Amino acid sequence: MGWNEAAYEVLGGRDELTEARDELAVLEGWIGGQLPEAVHEWYLLGGDRRLASISSNSVTLTRDFTSRTVSRFLDNGYLLLETDSQQCCRWVVATSAAYDDPPVYLIDPDDDACATRSRYATSFSDYAFTAAWDATLWAGELSAAFDHALPPNALDALKLRLTALPATHGWALNQGCDTVYRFGGAAEVAVAVRGSTALWSAIAAPSAAMRDTLAELIGATPDR
Repeated sequence: MGWNEAAYEVLGGRDELTEARDELAVLEGWIGGQLPEAVHEWYLLGGDRRLASISSNSVTLTRDFTSRTVSRFLDNGYLLLETDSQQCCRWVVATSAAYDDPPVYLIDPDDDACATRSRYATSFSDYAFTAAWDATLWAGELSAAFDHALPPNALDALKLRLTALPATHGWALNQGCDTVYRFGGAAEVAVAVRGSTALWSAIAAPSAAMRDTLAELIGATPDR
């Protein structure tokens, strides 16, 4: 099992291309050592290419490693992973191999030094999985609600019915947030929370009855 198996499962597989291996080798020669294990594997096995094919954001590919934009971050010890589609923020990871599966940080879009960084995901593998999971969720059939009150016990109730998935912090697709909570299993649910408010919630369920039950749990009124 690799570091990013959960992400590859969502993305429909993995594959290693000669050019990706060569481009990765050039980058690691430039930084003077191997990237953290989880990050190295992601690029080696094509996670970047598969994510880029379904994401609305600009995902850094191995062919971008020598670009001027990516090199500015490398000079400060970080690899640019992704840029928000509206240029509101970026995601970076430290190039140091001090951790095999390091955290991923959210930064202001023009902060090449990454001084504004805040922790987005506990680990790179969580970042990879949630990026793939979110893109797949929003591309499918779902019901969504916006700016609604979140009942105090809503998240605990979801944990009893579904499987809690990795949470992320600071950004919720198109706006700042405290946390995005995700749940999978018999249905898929994502809730972006700020304080006691759900900035948005999204539900993909196999039946209207299950969708309505889950929507009631989280205080949502689906609008589509």
